Amino acid sequence: MRVIVFGAGGTVGGWILEQLSQTPGIEQIGCVRRWASAVRPARRGIPLVQVDLERGDLREVVRGADSVVNAAMLPAQREADLVESLYRACNEMGVGRFIQMSSAAVYGRSEGEVDETHPPCPCDAYSAGKALMESRLLAAAQTAFTQVFILRPSIVYGPFSTAWTERYVRRILAARWRNLGAGGQGTCNLIHGLDLASMVVAAATGEVPAGNHVLNVNGPDAITWNQYIELLGDALEIPARHPLSGLEYQARTAAASLLRLGKNFQWVRTLRRRSRGTARAAILSAQQMTDLYPDETERALLARRVHYSAARATEVLRIAPAITATEGIRDSAQWCRRHGIA
Repeated sequence: MRVIVFGAGGTVGGWILEQLSQTPGIEQIGCVRRWASAVRPARRGIPLVQVDLERGDLREVVRGADSVVNAAMLPAQREADLVESLYRACNEMGVGRFIQMSSAAVYGRSEGEVDETHPPCPCDAYSAGKALMESRLLAAAQTAFTQVFILRPSIVYGPFSTAWTERYVRRILAARWRNLGAGGQGTCNLIHGLDLASMVVAAATGEVPAGNHVLNVNGPDAITWNQYIELLGDALEIPARHPLSGLEYQARTAAASLLRLGKNFQWVRTLRRRSRGTARAAILSAQQMTDLYPDETERALLARRVHYSAARATEVLRIAPAITATEGIRDSAQWCRRHGIA
């Protein structure tokens, strides 16, 4: 069986290729937009090709594939067009299955228990792009040969995760977070990258029901963001951490928001370039604060109490995520120490 993975240079694409390499009888090919992103799969000797989804004949790229996985990061305003173009190329070339990565972000500000019967209600450009892409893809698949799986992962963490592992480790180290108080009481829907990759491989290579499927993908545990931060700090053995009071959290995130608004102004860039010594250090420190504390969208995420049910994915794909939050956080901490992040 031949499986082609687009977005092979990304975090999720790398995990998928590594899981495929451990699956007997699979010929895999990774597609990257830039060779500079290909280091991780290249080290494992995985065959790679350079492909730009906006150029070239995609039919030739997917020729002979049994399954195609698209894990490429695409601009929100172009994602629907590019995914539909790739899907139509797969259909024309007789590809059996097309697995498309989406996101639980399509549910927007929804709270409570959310399964696939809950309609998408995007709240920003990113989620709106995902929702439009899904609707266009499902419409194209209604009268096509190639079976479609749309996977909606929640918070993808673990080794190589820049947004949800590495960034939080750096924050805990710099700010000595123990928790975020009331600001971190939302549900942290963690799915370890290896569990996500296993679900993708099952969709691409396993025995699955006929028809097109939209599936939430989430991990086995539902913890709060405060618990995630505390468990991650404990696993890293970071000392002298402290909880943030509600007032402290609000003040610091508000200050970061103001700095974020101004950091790209011309006068800020000029001041940073011309400053020396203590003044320059103060400016750089202020700018680092914009990464240290979450913006408005992330603050809403950290406070949102929602759980994305993955029961249907387990039923359809015949596999359940197995890495607990405790195990995954310990794995994340070990990886960060090994690579000098912590």
